[in-house]
Amino acid sequence: MKRTKQLIALLLATVLVLGLAACGGGSAGSPSPSASGTGGEAAPVVYRELYVMEATTLNYLVTSQTTEFELSANFIDTLVQYDQYGVAQHGLATDWSVSDDGLTWTFTLRDGVKWYKSDGTEYADLKAQDFVDSMHYICDPAHDSKTFDIVSSAVKNAQKFYSGEITDPNEIGVRAVDEKTLEYTLEAPTPYFLSMLSYVCFMPVNGDFLAEVGDRFGTSADTILYNGAYICQEFNPQENQVWVKNTNYWNADNVNIDRIERTYNAEALKLAPDMYKQGSVDQAKIPSELLQAWLDDASTADLVRPTRASYFTYWWLFNFDPQFDAAYEPDNWKLAVNNEAFRLSIARGIDRAKAEFPYEPNNPNANLINTITPEGFCDYSGTDYTQMGDLAAVSNTNPFNAEEALQYKAQAIQELTAAGATFPIKVLMPYNPGTTYWGESCQILEQQLEGLLGTDYIDIIVEAGPSTNFLSEVRKTGKYALMLCNWGPDYADPETYSDPWSLGYTYSWPEKTTQADLLTGYTYTAEDMSKGVFDEDKFIGTPETVYIKMVQEGKDEKLDIEKRYTSFANAEAFLINHAIVIPFHRQASDGYVVSKLSVFDRPFAPFGVANYRYEGAHLLDTPISMDEYYAQMAEWETAREAALAASASK
Repeated sequence: MKRTKQLIALLLATVLVLGLAACGGGSAGSPSPSASGTGGEAAPVVYRELYVMEATTLNYLVTSQTTEFELSANFIDTLVQYDQYGVAQHGLATDWSVSDDGLTWTFTLRDGVKWYKSDGTEYADLKAQDFVDSMHYICDPAHDSKTFDIVSSAVKNAQKFYSGEITDPNEIGVRAVDEKTLEYTLEAPTPYFLSMLSYVCFMPVNGDFLAEVGDRFGTSADTILYNGAYICQEFNPQENQVWVKNTNYWNADNVNIDRIERTYNAEALKLAPDMYKQGSVDQAKIPSELLQAWLDDASTADLVRPTRASYFTYWWLFNFDPQFDAAYEPDNWKLAVNNEAFRLSIARGIDRAKAEFPYEPNNPNANLINTITPEGFCDYSGTDYTQMGDLAAVSNTNPFNAEEALQYKAQAIQELTAAGATFPIKVLMPYNPGTTYWGESCQILEQQLEGLLGTDYIDIIVEAGPSTNFLSEVRKTGKYALMLCNWGPDYADPETYSDPWSLGYTYSWPEKTTQADLLTGYTYTAEDMSKGVFDEDKFIGTPETVYIKMVQEGKDEKLDIEKRYTSFANAEAFLINHAIVIPFHRQASDGYVVSKLSVFDRPFAPFGVANYRYEGAHLLDTPISMDEYYAQMAEWETAREAALAASASK
């Protein structure tokens, strides 16, 4: 498990190659000469940006929102970090080992790490007990941690304590052997456990401070402690944030930006491009309607580049438990959405390339995906996960088929008319106005889908929701019929992409299915389920119970990775084949941008919060161009392949 000198030498060599390619002797894309660490009395390096999505909490132990991950990733460090190639490195842990039976993981903590207050004063040493206190907090149902399921999927007795089956928190599988030695005990061997440790639910917390602030923990900048690369000096919701470099951070030499100034503006997406030209900000998203003008203008053509494709995947989600106003006819929608032919008419009728155009006008097919789990996330013996089991056929088939859509429409009209439904079916489709291109994409989808299926069949109603608290006010309360949703992986295993449809989540179907429901009336085989067989003589249940059963087969298989992956692949194919979900795209994080931030020297991982870290990034004199971006990406991909191969051989 330890990194060897040979691997370190290889990584240093590849970093040097990328650095020379990116910096190019004072050309565009070179780091600012005032960067920290250059000696003398250099001015602090300040990065300025606008933001439109506001964080609602700094309590990293309860949140599951990406808006808040960006903050916690920079304020709180993790046991394991990932370098710019996605290779696991030492973070707060300098060493780790796993027992022969795969159940006990032991970590040695880094010396000299301390907790700091928001004013920069030292509070306490980091200790192994801080990870124990964190785990006990998350496993307490009173705190309603939205990432508890990640913990309970691996850590021994976490679920039993949460449910009240045991009452002593010391029986949870985490303990401080001494101040510098931390031990986790797992329910079963979990080969991907190391990758889970870069996620928020495995971050530490100081128990004394937690007791001191009580319920105020995470409500302001001064009600959390910091041990990461940055300290939040100011946190004024819907006004501004100021992060300052933690000069006592153990890896401070790799933190090249001294100050990050973030200003809230509800019109940030419209204002930022002009503000960049005025020199007021250092990054701006370039919306599709401005992109061609920027590329045609000689003064801006070489400033625009794409952003990296994320491992967040986006899909349209049907709501089986509508809670919207009577004006949108929720009872009629219930009849429609529970009819598979109706769902398939929409799934086969969406021309995704047209819906993608606002996000990627140059190459709208580039980021489209046919699955929930993206290609390249994980593989078994060289076979990509998306090419395993029933998912292979799904992955290799374009779901848009106008002829089939119309056939399903005819079937749905016949079946729904008999069931008492009225037409057109109203389809409430809300969007967050603070998210780039979402509204435009919805409007295109409305026109395209109604044009194919007819306004006598469906009436898609596109409405702007609130830009703040959109998830809690719209999706989690069921105030939609069909909506674009997304999910990103938390650890390196396909199970992580099944979470939105697991018990207790507020996606798709109502929170009525319990574990008890799954233990009765079930005689299906995995083959039956993968084919979508529903026979009332064999099974009394609903699609969600079938899906959850299929997922459970994957969860139960810990060591046979091929069997595990195939089970998850079959379950994912089931969701898509029965139009519970309609895959859309793997979106580039911000589309096109003009940005002085360097790209390929920051931490990278398809899972966890590594990608949100500013550690390692440089502030450039001028942005890199499109050509420079693709050249650097090609070099990065070559270097990453070598780094991963070297890591796998150890």
